[in-house]
Amino acid sequence: MAQACEKTLTLEEISVPGYEKIIRVLNVEVGLHAIICIHSSVIGPALGGIRIYPYPNEEIALKDVMRLAKAMTYKSLLSECSWGGGKAVIIADPKVGKTKELLSAFAEAVHQLKGEYICAEDVGCSPEDVLLISKTTPYVVGLPHEKSSGNPAVFTAWGTFRGIQSALKKIYNSSDLEGRKIAIQGIGAVGFELAKLLFWSGAHLIISDLDQKRCLELQQLTGAVILSVEEILKAECDVLAPCAMGGVLNSRTIPLLRCLAVAGCANNQLLNGSDADELASRGILYAPDFIINAGGLINVSLELEAEGYSPIRARNRVNRIYDQLMVIYDIAEQNRFSTHRAALSLGDYRLKYQIGKRIEPPYFHHASLN
Repeated sequence: MAQACEKTLTLEEISVPGYEKIIRVLNVEVGLHAIICIHSSVIGPALGGIRIYPYPNEEIALKDVMRLAKAMTYKSLLSECSWGGGKAVIIADPKVGKTKELLSAFAEAVHQLKGEYICAEDVGCSPEDVLLISKTTPYVVGLPHEKSSGNPAVFTAWGTFRGIQSALKKIYNSSDLEGRKIAIQGIGAVGFELAKLLFWSGAHLIISDLDQKRCLELQQLTGAVILSVEEILKAECDVLAPCAMGGVLNSRTIPLLRCLAVAGCANNQLLNGSDADELASRGILYAPDFIINAGGLINVSLELEAEGYSPIRARNRVNRIYDQLMVIYDIAEQNRFSTHRAALSLGDYRLKYQIGKRIEPPYFHHASLN
């Protein structure tokens, strides 16, 4: 079923079993080709970021947005945020194809969904971009002004930092980072902030990124050792922190790992669910990505509460990622299966019994500023 909006914008539903709603969004005049995916709204309206990326084709983009939206469902369930899982991808190069007209057209598509999907920044999409989107629709969070939470990267980094501490606690019975070797694959907005937190806590850093200039900048700040993107997977370390794109943990890379734990902020780190079993069989502790990287979601979600956004409440909520991961480690150990399976099982239980289901509607405090 296709729906035309203002002649040039077309919304077409794609039916996929297991997903509530997937919408193909097209506007040929401005070069917009996007997909909005709502995995589940059982607990609350779907909330998730907009990823702007030059996917080779729609099939790959669809596969990615479906994985990301499903991860958002479990991220919300396990962080007790009371939101559903959603995500959007715009097939474009953010460096050259991200125009004001394209973002405005996408915003109109979000508005047509009448709050079923609430968007935020993600890879390739900045707080300034979502501010522009907010001129067309109120269904957006993470704006850079006083009634919003702004860029969630710092909170995602802090949650990942706490997750690394939880892994060390499980392995060594101490969360102290002094002298620990942490290998960070990907030093984008979150990875860079994470590296600084780890450095000031006494960790020895090993880093990699395709952007060598950024690596050198971080090396100057922290004394980090720089390796290639492939070599860092073989680095001997206490914790490997994947902080780039997904699928890095797979049948080819897992045998190369020389770490005791994997705990990073990248989404969909496992190429397949079975890869978690391979990690477990090697005795490598895995912090499920949709728990450890929930700091950004927790941060932006708080601005939709009746009392409005508070960085103090956000920090305190993000701190709980440590405890949530410790529970998952214990469940996995007691049942002798992977931490990934433990996290999914707990999420499925909460979804089945609608634990944490949202009662109050979201409050868009920023709407009064537009």
